[in-house]
Amino acid sequence: MRCCDDNLDVGLEASLDFSRPGFRLRLDLCVPPTGVTALIGPSGCGKSTLLRLLAGLEIHAAGHIRHGDRTWLDRAHRIDLAPRHRRVGLLFQEYALFPHLSVAGNIAYGLPRGRDREAAVAFWLARLQLDGLAARRPETLSGGQRQRVALARALASEPAVLLLDEPFSAVDCSLRQSLRLLFQEVLADRSVPTILVTHDLEDVRLIADRVGVLIDGELRQIGPTHEIFARPIDAETARVLGWHNLLSVSSWDRQTAHGAWGALRLGPHEPSRRADAIAILPDGPRLNAERGLPVEVARVSDMGGYQALFCRLTDRSLLRIHLAQAAQCPEPGTQTRLDVPEDTIISLPTRWHGPICVDPIGSLPLRGCMHHPLDTAVHF
Repeated sequence: MRCCDDNLDVGLEASLDFSRPGFRLRLDLCVPPTGVTALIGPSGCGKSTLLRLLAGLEIHAAGHIRHGDRTWLDRAHRIDLAPRHRRVGLLFQEYALFPHLSVAGNIAYGLPRGRDREAAVAFWLARLQLDGLAARRPETLSGGQRQRVALARALASEPAVLLLDEPFSAVDCSLRQSLRLLFQEVLADRSVPTILVTHDLEDVRLIADRVGVLIDGELRQIGPTHEIFARPIDAETARVLGWHNLLSVSSWDRQTAHGAWGALRLGPHEPSRRADAIAILPDGPRLNAERGLPVEVARVSDMGGYQALFCRLTDRSLLRIHLAQAAQCPEPGTQTRLDVPEDTIISLPTRWHGPICVDPIGSLPLRGCMHHPLDTAVHF
């Protein structure tokens, strides 16, 4: 089983099998020599554990880790390099700054003494907009400042690989956008494999060149960010990627899917497999009093450039549909019908059981829409 595209230049490659009571992580991972590869998945799926394994902070994993022509781990040949010999820059979720050291001292930590050390500290103070803070202690800094210090420390040692564990989680929303932009600029200057672990879909869409979806210790799907978001391999992956218009299918009649919510006919472009679920894209369906699925209007939200209509099906499933800003929407509680065009319905297995690969259903055509299904992500 392979996770790598045969045409992908590999900077970091790992095949790991790691267990602890109640959890097992087993995957193959290939990371390009440049750019950001994001890993996203539910809590407890193994994202941070994987970073610790790559950094050498977790032991007793079977398999191997290779960076270029260097082997960091090969259990079969009893090779297991200590963290300091792997040259990994690791940005912890809580930043892990040394409280007794100044900003400059934190950045300089681990660098050899001398003029080059002073020059490196000065460079990163300027590059990450920390001028004037060199003598300050971490407890006097804001969350955004601490984050930049941690990134400067991770990069100052010229790491072979950069590992970022939830770098924006402790920063308030108002700072995240500017910090993401700064991260993009800084990382674009460094030709180094970078892995970003996050729960935030916006982090992935704005920063990552590639994304891997990790579920229950398995790498379910990996590939270019825009392709993975547009073509989730199964319903579980779709949920992780923010798709919410997902309906369970109980039976099929040729191209018609049936469930407790009703019945919908899929277009001829959809595969003939009998999938366990379907997804409805938000931009195509329209209210129609004469035909379609029976629905009850739950509420309408003004999203700025469009309206989001939330409607309940007969089984109480909730769908979100996008309508034009000027569209007339019924009052909440109105009983009506929802006409769902065939080309807005995608069939998905509940769980993919085939090989893990890049763009595994790349033969399927993309159904374009103004708003990606991710934009429908609303939690109730």
